[in-house]
Amino acid sequence: RRVPDAKLDRRLRRRTGEAATIEAHRGGRDFAYHVRCLPLDFPSWTFRRSGAPQARWYLMTPESIVPRPSYVAIFNRNGVPVWWMHSNGSAINATLLPHDRIAWSVRKYEELSSQSRPFEVHALDGSRVGTIVAPDILSDWHELRPLPNGDFFILGSTRRDHVDLTPYGGPSNATVLDGVAEELTPTGRVVWSWNSRDHIPLSASSRWYFYIFKNSIRLPDGRRAYDLVHLNSVEPDGSKVVISSRHTDAVYGVDKATGRVEWKLGGTPTAASLHMADGTSSDRLFGGQHDVRVQPDGTLTVHDNRSLWDQAPRALRIRLELGRRQARVVEHVSAPKLRSAFMGSARLLPGGDWVVSWGSTPRADEIAPSGKRILQFNFGFFYGTYRAVPILPGQLSAAALRAGMDAIARRERRKR
Repeated sequence: RRVPDAKLDRRLRRRTGEAATIEAHRGGRDFAYHVRCLPLDFPSWTFRRSGAPQARWYLMTPESIVPRPSYVAIFNRNGVPVWWMHSNGSAINATLLPHDRIAWSVRKYEELSSQSRPFEVHALDGSRVGTIVAPDILSDWHELRPLPNGDFFILGSTRRDHVDLTPYGGPSNATVLDGVAEELTPTGRVVWSWNSRDHIPLSASSRWYFYIFKNSIRLPDGRRAYDLVHLNSVEPDGSKVVISSRHTDAVYGVDKATGRVEWKLGGTPTAASLHMADGTSSDRLFGGQHDVRVQPDGTLTVHDNRSLWDQAPRALRIRLELGRRQARVVEHVSAPKLRSAFMGSARLLPGGDWVVSWGSTPRADEIAPSGKRILQFNFGFFYGTYRAVPILPGQLSAAALRAGMDAIARRERRKR
């Protein structure tokens, strides 16, 4: 809060992570300003605000295109980081868990590595309190979705050999990666699993094969593997599970009990496809979309990168009309001057604003339904954040964040 005409000139010596509080009194009211020293290697950023935000905090992982040690950070609605933690790897996909826990994974240069990428779980004081990893697949960092029953959805892949990809310009005896979605208990036991091999044909990835072949993944034995579907988000929806696949440009509604695809949005037309009420063809609805989420009213929100279409990314809200086997876009916001090849998130707030990471761009915004930018983070060239996770008022207290940072600073001081 700004105090008009207040002046203060003090010199304080503080180490990285250490804080100072400036207290002021004016007009019968007390004010406190909290200052904390950032690390020298914390990513630079700019911030603009032009309205009243609806989110209280913004959880992000500002990261470079080339993986290197980075930070997980929580920013306030004035664009100031109030909590952060250094990662020895390239931290990605930070997720707020119950009981004020934060989980994230570490990215390697290849998006899907030949080894599992676990999520490490930390308390706000920086202590590592757990690990989440699928025991039976190559789990990756694309999704960690906490569920109301305490379980988690997670994504990964399995290898399949001797696959003929010659119809799509590839080798006749290929090793491929099939996408897998799983539900894990807090102890790591698998209680549900779905494999794209059984439900998505090779032809569904036709538009992406040139990219898939160019960006093959090196296995430990030197062979190359091809990422067929590239699952990137999974979401509960009553008796169904909603799954997003970048390399098929499609979102699937899966019956959880049988694994059957009940409906499909986007991608190559199939018997399960829903047609769009406005006449948009199925295969042009999405372009490498991310972060599908089910809203309380049953609509879906999606970050549509528009990958390979040379169009601006957008955040969509879509209503399904399953009785008529159709869907319609009922709301969208976009970033007309940007292009987003990968990553990204779109979260709709209860008050109607959107919080969007525009993927492989430096930008993350809060946007009003009218399209007005309420606030904007810009992390500069070569930086971006996989997701921008809004944290609502009442979810996480400023006192808890400051106490956590104080503990992290004390631990770092003891290391020196």
